[in-house]
Amino acid sequence: MKAWSKMAMGAAAISVLTALTACGSNSESAPSGGTSSTEPKSTTNGTKNAQPVEISFANWISVEDGTKEAYNQMIAEFEKSHPNIKVKSIGIPFAQFKDQVLVSSAGGNPPDVSMSNQNFTPAFVGAKVAASAQDVLGADMVNDIVDGSKAGVTFNGKVMAMPWAPHPSALFWNKTLFKKAGLDPEKPPTTWDEMIQYAKKIAALGKDEKGNPIYGIGETGASDSYTGNMLLRISYSYGGKFVDDQGNIVYDQGTALKDSLTYMKDLINNKVSPKGAAMAELRPMFATGALGMIVDGDFGRTNFRNMSGKGAEFDKEWGVTTVPVGKTSRSETFFTEHQLIVSAEGKHKGEAAELVKYLVSKEAMSIYHKLNGVMSSRKSIAALPEMNEDNYSKVFNEQMKTASPVPATNPKFDNAMKSSTDMIVIVTEGGKSPDEAISTVIPKIKELYKK
Repeated sequence: MKAWSKMAMGAAAISVLTALTACGSNSESAPSGGTSSTEPKSTTNGTKNAQPVEISFANWISVEDGTKEAYNQMIAEFEKSHPNIKVKSIGIPFAQFKDQVLVSSAGGNPPDVSMSNQNFTPAFVGAKVAASAQDVLGADMVNDIVDGSKAGVTFNGKVMAMPWAPHPSALFWNKTLFKKAGLDPEKPPTTWDEMIQYAKKIAALGKDEKGNPIYGIGETGASDSYTGNMLLRISYSYGGKFVDDQGNIVYDQGTALKDSLTYMKDLINNKVSPKGAAMAELRPMFATGALGMIVDGDFGRTNFRNMSGKGAEFDKEWGVTTVPVGKTSRSETFFTEHQLIVSAEGKHKGEAAELVKYLVSKEAMSIYHKLNGVMSSRKSIAALPEMNEDNYSKVFNEQMKTASPVPATNPKFDNAMKSSTDMIVIVTEGGKSPDEAISTVIPKIKELYKK
């Protein structure tokens, strides 16, 4: 990483930490409760002109170009319908998010509400940052969560976070590149082997008219936990499993992990997929016609429209379908979802719960779905006609049926996923075999889980 980039990240981290430390409020603490009512709790003691209670919301979507408009609209509508609550946004870049929330919470200044995801929540639960969602949101809300999402936020029998947007990953394909490669642009691959064959045909195109390389598919290879998640997703298609029912790591049992690393080595070393690419690099590549296929979440449509510079017109150039069927004979993927937690030590649990309830409500999800195409983790909302109005929505709702919860109950899961990316580096850059990579890395991950 360039020196100026490191300096910028450091400055951003200091700035965010300062903002988090200063996010306390002088308002009286509101009582917490298990009610499922969507009406705001009174914090004014009947005084008409009392100042609204300010709650802090740590998130990353307010600082990302693709989602900040949806964030602004949702918060504006929340404050309009809850005049006794003011939301103070604490926008933190995703790469720094987990550590900053943990630091601020340990320092006694936790955000009242925090975004989270399947990798961060175990760390937040382990550090006792998260309040029980069952206690603060109520049984009706918790019982409305899609089963797969609910399983992913359940720790020792308690639901500790509210799934917000499930983001099951599906397969996007570029119709223009399919046609150039002699493939039917209206028929995406339906099996894993077909997907590999199609990817190699597209990569054989070599370069575009500007001399830029064309790749058949984009699989993440950067050294970050997201890449580890995607390697695990691939292993699911080969019949793999990360942990058993007792939480013991069984990732190296059977041939699934070896098959997954063989797949990655073949694609990357033969330039079918770019080497060492992060998802933030792959998305614009797909949007500009450099990738034939990419596995991504339901926010892909909005991202690709914006990154292509063509807006909705770009929709004519791509399609989306469920992940091709692999060794398990079903479309394997899992929820890479956004979640919401109420701070266990927050001063305004009642108001914090009202914000969470609103953000997963029909009103808020309608905004989020319209602007970003995201789905809902609530059964009652996912089934609404407006959440299934086109083929795009139907594909992701169909994908949700076979999406698995991420096996992330251990607080060290995020660290384990980042460590697992070393196996990709070992086979693609170190010239080692998948077996050698597995025998080098998996013992370290198992040791990590013991600590």
